[in-house]
Amino acid sequence: MDETLLQFIRHLRNNGLAISTAETLDAMRVVATLGYSDPGLLRDGLASCLAKTVDDHSHFAVCFERFFRAPIGENITDNNTKDEAENTDLDDTKNPNEGDGAGGGEGAGNGQGSGGSGSIGQRDNTLSEVIRAAAEVGLENIKFRTQRGVYRRKILNALNDEQKVSNIQQLQDAGEIEQALILRQLRDRQIAAVKDVIDRQLLLNNDAAGKQLRDDTIKDTSLSAMEHYHRERLPPLIRKLAKKLASRHRQRHKRARRGKLDLGKTLRRNIAYGGIPFHRFWKTTRKDKSDIFVLCDISGSVSAWSRVLLLFVQALSDVLPNTRSFVFCGQSIEVSDLFKQYPADEAMAIIQQRHGLGGSDYGLALNSFWNQIEDKLNRRSCVIILGDGRGNGGDTGIDALRNIYHRARLVLWFNPESHYSWNTGDSEIRRYQSASHYVAECGSLRKLERLLDQLLSLLQ
Repeated sequence: MDETLLQFIRHLRNNGLAISTAETLDAMRVVATLGYSDPGLLRDGLASCLAKTVDDHSHFAVCFERFFRAPIGENITDNNTKDEAENTDLDDTKNPNEGDGAGGGEGAGNGQGSGGSGSIGQRDNTLSEVIRAAAEVGLENIKFRTQRGVYRRKILNALNDEQKVSNIQQLQDAGEIEQALILRQLRDRQIAAVKDVIDRQLLLNNDAAGKQLRDDTIKDTSLSAMEHYHRERLPPLIRKLAKKLASRHRQRHKRARRGKLDLGKTLRRNIAYGGIPFHRFWKTTRKDKSDIFVLCDISGSVSAWSRVLLLFVQALSDVLPNTRSFVFCGQSIEVSDLFKQYPADEAMAIIQQRHGLGGSDYGLALNSFWNQIEDKLNRRSCVIILGDGRGNGGDTGIDALRNIYHRARLVLWFNPESHYSWNTGDSEIRRYQSASHYVAECGSLRKLERLLDQLLSLLQ
């Protein structure tokens, strides 16, 4: 088993690449064929079986460079060759002393008999031995710098370091100072390799763990408290979360008496008959016919949350294909075409520039929204409204919302404000609750993800 390759695959998984068992076996065949001597060839070979998308290829290139530039990723064969050449010099140094008497032979014999790997004549596989020992003690689980001493001792114990120390002491007591010095140098090299491997693994784990911790922190942080730097990290994180939700709620096949042949199940169920399809199984696709209408307040108070929701909905286009997006400060304006013409991030910038930076007028917004979708609403429609419900004392538009409520299947109101702030000041959220099926707080990315997850479950 190639521990270096397995550790690299763990590093890829920690950085978000999905690597299956079958792909791991393919990677092992690639390494067995190509070896580690040519990094460029190895990178291309592994990328062909481990990276599946354009984003995966870019992440793979970064991970490969980060992993294989340190000692743990060096070519073990090359290290062995180098160490063998060095050991040849050591053997040349040792040979003149072999005829001095029985003392040197006895010291060397003790070193080999008791320590094994401490023998001068044995080929020094320092790095490969350290990597194998690190795998035995589970070094890949290290997370904190304070654990370095613990894992250093575990690896040295796996390398029988105490026996090496004993061998060196025996050679010194026997007067074999030169051979004791050589063994001490080999042990020092091994200890240095242990330190490098531990620091290397800690760096790799900290990078992945730090990224996961940063994402978790962003998901749980209110957008109003988020600095500009972290807000710029939201789009890729939103796409990642949306991809997970899409895979969870993607259309699945069900059995039917007619339709498309379920070839895999048919073959499995007829193995007992020699593969002859006496029993046939069919599948059909459950189509999600729900129409989604999203209305977002892009006034200064809640524009950040509206941006997140619209980006989320656009990233879920695979499982929410029939979606129309509207924004408002005053009158509701449909922006679905902008998302079709431009990438989501660019479309949001255009929307904010053209229609944002105004005060909220919920009366005008809800009435104009009802006029635009009145003839499209039916019992398969779901309406999502994002806003804080603060209309600055103007018309609430509650009659238009009640019309939508009676016509649509679901009316969901997402309020980015804390629940404790509802119904204070000029908030009209209590009135809007009477004309909505569900009103929920969506003050963080994690809460919004949970709400969309529940919505997708209802629509299936």
